[in-house]
Amino acid sequence: MPITVKEMRIIETNTVALGIPLIRLMEAAGKSVAEAIISKLKPSEAKRIVVLMGRGGNGGDGIVAARYLDSFGYNVEVLPAYREELIGHPDTLENFRILKKLSTIKIHKPGKLDVLENADVIIDGLLGTGVRGELRDPIRSLVEKANSVNAQLKVAIDTPTGLDPDTGEIHGVAFKADVTVTFHDIKPGLEKRRDIAGEIIVADIGVPRDAVKYVGPGDLIYNVPKRPREAHKGSSGRILIIGGSNRYTGAPALAGLAALATGADLAFIVCPESIRHIIAGYSPELITVPYPDKYLNLEVLDHVFRAIEEYRPHVIVVGPGLGRRPETLEAVRRLLDRLIEADKKIVIDADALKAIEYGRIKFHGNAILTPHRGEFKALTGETVGEGEKGVSIVAEAARNLEATILLKAPIDIISDGERVKYNRTGNPYMAVGGTGDVLTGITASLYALTNDPFTSAILAAYINGLAGDYLLRIGERVSPINIINVIDKIMKDPLSIHLKTYTEQGK
Repeated sequence: MPITVKEMRIIETNTVALGIPLIRLMEAAGKSVAEAIISKLKPSEAKRIVVLMGRGGNGGDGIVAARYLDSFGYNVEVLPAYREELIGHPDTLENFRILKKLSTIKIHKPGKLDVLENADVIIDGLLGTGVRGELRDPIRSLVEKANSVNAQLKVAIDTPTGLDPDTGEIHGVAFKADVTVTFHDIKPGLEKRRDIAGEIIVADIGVPRDAVKYVGPGDLIYNVPKRPREAHKGSSGRILIIGGSNRYTGAPALAGLAALATGADLAFIVCPESIRHIIAGYSPELITVPYPDKYLNLEVLDHVFRAIEEYRPHVIVVGPGLGRRPETLEAVRRLLDRLIEADKKIVIDADALKAIEYGRIKFHGNAILTPHRGEFKALTGETVGEGEKGVSIVAEAARNLEATILLKAPIDIISDGERVKYNRTGNPYMAVGGTGDVLTGITASLYALTNDPFTSAILAAYINGLAGDYLLRIGERVSPINIINVIDKIMKDPLSIHLKTYTEQGK
């Protein structure tokens, strides 16, 4: 099925996280382009092949294609768009330096348009999926000249330069290809503009299935928006947590601290008056909003609703430390009904899961539930085992509830009923009190940032587990507070932390 540029970037980064450098994918991509040309023209039929080379990864693919074509006896020339010192992709630069050592491939001075005249084959390695707005010189002039040349074969690498691979929009002018060799999967814009893309060949460049199946650093890098320059207090997330009771004070505090560490601006803890000062004592960053009783019940719900109206949270968390009193569970049911009616974004965890009436309640796509396998069985009556059957059970429950489910397990299963993703970060040392509350806070903060419950759930599972694994790697104790303390480091550079944690590169 079609894949967007962002989705491909995610997969590429996750591939790197598995220990496969991008230069290997570049090698496979360039070889695929060469093979497509070899299948159509013999060396005697393609007397001059000119590779248009940009300064990004697309240009590197073109250089690799040139090397392979040269090895099969084709006469290949490379026409760069820019000087060597302007090459921005390290793998492209490495391949260009290899190219300079070869006497059989001629490298022209950048931008010499007359090189394209009388070319039998023109390979577009200028921009590919890297197009940003209308083309400017030197790229525009190279594309226009290539289009004017009556070559036997014009081949675009990944996406014709000037064509938006997601939308099919033409940015002023686009390289008109006879063949487009795209990688891993087809891009939607190619299907829309076959008059520009020509014949579409989807090449397998060796992306491992795990890079797609499991959430990784690419998902985090490309799904969490940067903080805007015009940001103000509260714009990046106001999280309101309804939790705590006379017995449990740490759970809502950990959830609030985790939400703040993940990027939320404000964390409000709606809790019993009797434990307000205990929770506030965990950190001055937590804003406590008390109600006059020792635990949540129907009589105090008006206080809760007033807090929601006053603080206008982006996401509401229900559950951490509430306890399992029948009066509390009844209050949670009434609370959830009101929140659903008001189309509020909700994260439901811990004790609140026991209040959900499976088969009756529908969350209309606005809720994330975070049960472990025992809580999932209590909720649905289903036991989740290994393999595809377990995945189907989780997906079916998500459809039934019209919610996203993050099933906590040795390998987490996340589904919104349509999409499914797995997470394998985490370790047995995380099976201690409080780590689930941290996960809930991370989830809520990401939900406020991304506005996508499924994406928020997969990222939260990944971050929480990676934090625990990273602590083990550096010899620190795995605890809720220590996990919270490394969240910011992970958010800033997830790929480096991932590589340090899981691969030989981390040694």
